[in-house]
Amino acid sequence: MCDIDISRSLAARVGAQEAHVGVREGDTVRDVIDRLVDLYGSQVASGMLDGNRLRSDVIAVRNPDTDHESVTADTTLQPGDSLEFHLTSEHEKVSGSA
Repeated sequence: MCDIDISRSLAARVGAQEAHVGVREGDTVRDVIDRLVDLYGSQVASGMLDGNRLRSDVIAVRNPDTDHESVTADTTLQPGDSLEFHLTSEHEKVSGSA
């Protein structure tokens, strides 16, 4: 399973704030977003993706509690990874950068 947290501002756009979806070996961030679309509707795709890429105002972070690694839509995930999505305008607040 992949635990997903979506910031409040982005959740207002996509209609979900947290979710848990299955991840198989070789799945990408985009595959996880596709599963969110299946669960919550097409607004998830339009709110997070621009074609096959993340929208320019969306940041995805893998394992935010440990690695805090920014990832793209094409990044391959492992079962047990967690993802956090937020808007670029929220990045400093979320990452603790100054």
